[in-house]
Amino acid sequence: MSAILLVLAGALAQAAPTWRENHEQAFIEAKAARKPVLIEFQAPWCYSCYYMEHNVLSGSAFARASERLVLLKADVDQEQGRVLKEKYGVAMLPGFVVLGPDGAVLGRMAGEQAEVDFLSRLQAFVQGADGGPDEQAVRALQQRLAAGETDRAARELAKMPPASLQRLRLRRDWRILEARLALKRGKPAAAQALKTLLDLEDSCDLAYDIDDAQAAVAAAPLARRKSLLKKEQAALESLSRRRLFQPAPGRCADFRSGVAALAAIYAGLGEKAVRAALLQRTLAFLDGMGLKTGMDRNHDDDKRYFLELAGESGAVRRFYAELVSAYPADYVYAYRYSRYLLQKGDAAAALRWAESADKLAYGANRLDVTLIRAKALSALGRSSEAVTLLKRDIKAGHAFADKTPALAELLRSLSP
Repeated sequence: MSAILLVLAGALAQAAPTWRENHEQAFIEAKAARKPVLIEFQAPWCYSCYYMEHNVLSGSAFARASERLVLLKADVDQEQGRVLKEKYGVAMLPGFVVLGPDGAVLGRMAGEQAEVDFLSRLQAFVQGADGGPDEQAVRALQQRLAAGETDRAARELAKMPPASLQRLRLRRDWRILEARLALKRGKPAAAQALKTLLDLEDSCDLAYDIDDAQAAVAAAPLARRKSLLKKEQAALESLSRRRLFQPAPGRCADFRSGVAALAAIYAGLGEKAVRAALLQRTLAFLDGMGLKTGMDRNHDDDKRYFLELAGESGAVRRFYAELVSAYPADYVYAYRYSRYLLQKGDAAAALRWAESADKLAYGANRLDVTLIRAKALSALGRSSEAVTLLKRDIKAGHAFADKTPALAELLRSLSP
């Protein structure tokens, strides 16, 4: 019996998809085999990436679908991954871009996806689903939004024949996309776009829409702001009943964003007790899944996040010890713990954990660790060491232009 199990295990291991990490090799292979390329953009700190790895990309259905693809994994904390991220306009992790053998973009997806949704969209991209002009217009606007090309999308809408636009606006999915575009562009119509989305949107994407609406809500007069928050509250509470505190697979793939958005709304309305009750319910829900630390990293990071949000300091410290032990080869939890400790005023402990994280960090994430190390050193009266560290890594981190300004700002504050 054990021999049979070993044979089966070997067959399953052979069937597992092979992910390339060298983009030049992947594109050469795709062109030679005339296969599309699926690029997964991810990073070690991305909790949503772990959801996709655990629930979708490791499944047999994806393994079968991937036989028609060349798979490329791009770590955006490495220079090669960062370059590809900028080239293909990936605005959210995990990000998925499907390219034809000639390099043309066939489609994009972002964030956590239920397995059935991810695979159906992937199939449509690979097969080149046709449909009529209205379907093509919907897909085009979806792809512009996924790429963050909001100005380009607005220009394309402005050029559409009035009759086509009028017909499209009879469709619920188009009205949602058009409102989402207005919201993302942050124009004066953003508040009205939010109202439209709250009336129409009932999917898990509602949490992202509400997050995008923060600036529009904050800019509204007080009475209108409270009205918008109440409307957001009602929409998210409905989503909570239907798609958040539910067993899989009915639960939203991104459980965290919906609950966090609702907690933020309660805080904005001054409902502290209701917010606290929501967070306790969330922690009980996660514990009720019966998963031990290390079994499901997306679940583990959700628990860490909500423990911190609930302000349970003792539980946070105990859980960080479990996380560091469960993921010893990864810089992430040593870094997150050091950042947490620094916020709590324990600079000495923060420095120890930051130095542990530094031994495992690389690329862009090493600069994040450097920032915490320098802040901890400064708080301990060791500013000269912090200055030396900052100068070194500002010079070394030239490939990650979005990370170095924070280091440079701290350096200026510490320099005599």
